[in-house]
Amino acid sequence: MPEPRNIHELKSLQGKLAYLRRFISNLAGRCQPFSRLMKKDVPFEWDEACDKAFKSIKSYLMKPPVLVAPIHGRPLILYVAAQERSKLKHYFQSHSIHLVSKANPLKYVMIKPVLSDRLARWYLQLQQFEITYVPQKAIKGQVLADFLADHPMPAEWELSDDLPDEDVLMVEIIPPWKMYFDGASHKEGAGAGVVFVTSEGEVLPYSFTLTQNCSNNVAEYQALIFGLEMAVDTKQRHLKVYGDSQLVINQLLGLYEVKKLSCSHIITMQKG
Repeated sequence: MPEPRNIHELKSLQGKLAYLRRFISNLAGRCQPFSRLMKKDVPFEWDEACDKAFKSIKSYLMKPPVLVAPIHGRPLILYVAAQERSKLKHYFQSHSIHLVSKANPLKYVMIKPVLSDRLARWYLQLQQFEITYVPQKAIKGQVLADFLADHPMPAEWELSDDLPDEDVLMVEIIPPWKMYFDGASHKEGAGAGVVFVTSEGEVLPYSFTLTQNCSNNVAEYQALIFGLEMAVDTKQRHLKVYGDSQLVINQLLGLYEVKKLSCSHIITMQKG
């Protein structure tokens, strides 16, 4: 694995490392020397600190440590990748399998009264294993934004943004509102979801249907714009924004460069 020679190769390297982040201990700390080169208008200079960090990551990947030995009686979570040919089938048949996912695909297959040829073959293959479904945990607040993005409000519905009127009896320092945003694009269209958590802990969910088909990144941008516009309308001067798109957040902060012209005007609107 050669060392990066320019900013594009460095971004490619960090993208590959981000895909393996759950298997690399303290990845953020190991990549800390690279963060300076990712900033805007900073010349690419591969110094000694970057070279040391790169060699450390390379050595770590060549000799991955065993963090803990398997404990008898406790489930062992195994991350696998799908391939055209099956491997190690007999190993899985002798152990119970925990399926960690947001939805339970096995339930969908089992409750259908009539299965197609392909689903029937899959169902017979799965009957050989002892599979237990484990719901995937989600961040509080972010799960609502994900749900609203996947199930947008129909266009004919009226959006209600009425807030209860309250008299100010005293002046006090209150914590800022929190905003969670998310966008999603699929074959039936695109949608955006925004969830506000007020200073009192009240949850205000909103969902939107995008009239034009777009990519997931553009849907994320639109969700952020909708949320910021609503925050301005409600006169929220201090707001903490949370999102699961590292690309959108870093481009908004100026850490990442915006290459597509279709997204540059959206970033300008957000900063304005």
